[in-house]
Amino acid sequence: MSAYERREKSPSLKVIERTIGEAGYTLRLDHTVDFNKFFDGQTLYLIPDRLWRVEPRLCFSKVKFPDGRAHRESGEWQQRYFDLADRDDRRRVYQYLLKAGVPVWIWRWVDGALLVDLWDELDLPRLLGVEWQPLIDHARNGPQEDPIGVAHSHSRKLDRQELDERIAALRAGARRKRQQ
Repeated sequence: MSAYERREKSPSLKVIERTIGEAGYTLRLDHTVDFNKFFDGQTLYLIPDRLWRVEPRLCFSKVKFPDGRAHRESGEWQQRYFDLADRDDRRRVYQYLLKAGVPVWIWRWVDGALLVDLWDELDLPRLLGVEWQPLIDHARNGPQEDPIGVAHSHSRKLDRQELDERIAALRAGARRKRQQ
């Protein structure tokens, strides 16, 4: 590890993955999300090219946005905190973000799986819903999976990793013996 820290050696992806794993993490690549502009004749909306997942602590955070219901009742704009852990609040925030959010807000607080779960409850302009619908349909039409097959392939992968680690340890021991 010190050779890597001193920049004498560059770690392979396998070494990086193992090091990250020992720290309790996994190496993961995420898709880049691009937003496209959609104008329905009156309003400009931003539509992503795919759905994504949001870190759980952000999915269920408390966010401060204008309260449309309070505005309708009092005629004045009021800011309030919405608790995204509360389904009703999350529905209202998602509606607001899909209608008027900027990409960083949408990306930060709208979780793809939670959006799919709420989709049928959202009150969106018809054309906005039409633009988002293919993303929702794609998520809802996931593969049929076999839990036993998944467990078996995961077990085989772990067996292979364990075998690779044993071989690496044996090789390292053989090298040490030769150096002595």
